[in-house]
Parts: sequence; structure tokens; C-alpha cells
Amino acid sequence: MALYLKNKKKIETIFEKGFTIKADGLLFKGYDFKDEEIKYGVSVSKKLFPLAVDRNLIKRRVKEQAKSIKLAEFIAKGVSFFLIYTSKQILNSNEIKRRIESLSQKL
Repeated sequence: MALYLKNKKKIETIFEKGFTIKADGLLFKGYDFKDEEIKYGVSVSKKLFPLAVDRNLIKRRVKEQAKSIKLAEFIAKGVSFFLIYTSKQILNSNEIKRRIESLSQKL
């Protein structure tokens, strides 16, 4: 089971030294910390969605769909990652699920 990423140093390391995988509307940034934990975060741009209500809706949908397809099972132990929502419109849950599945194929 993946836990939510809260450590600021790990988050900075992911964005500075991590690898990137792009899919349509999603960006996966990860880094192997070589520990036994899989932690993740979800980010939505304030520039694309200025209303917090919209950002929170998207984050809830992305987290729920990542859990439903068990995205953490596609990730090696010790890799922490961020899912960054880059689409310009608010997608429904089924479309987000499809895009996360296509992203998991690239992993």
C-alpha cells in the first residue's frame, strides 16, 4: 500500500533528480530512494485551475483512480512519485482512470 508523501526533502529530490514519464494529461515524476516505502503525491496546477474547489476535485479523482487500478503495484519498492495533472479541462473519473492505465503501461 502506498502512503502519501509529506517529506519536503524527498519532494524536492523527486523534482530535481527524478525521472519523468509523460502521458496524455498526466505527468509522472519519480525517484528511487532505495528504501522499502512507496509514497506518492498528487499535484494540480494553480495556474490551470485557480479555484481550490476544482483542484481538490481533480486530486480526489486522481487519488481514487490510482487506488482503484492499484498503481503502486506497477512501481518498484523504494520509488516515491508524484502524479501531476496537466490537462487543461476537468476530466471525469473514467477518463482519468483510462489515462492512468495508459501511464502505468509506460512504467
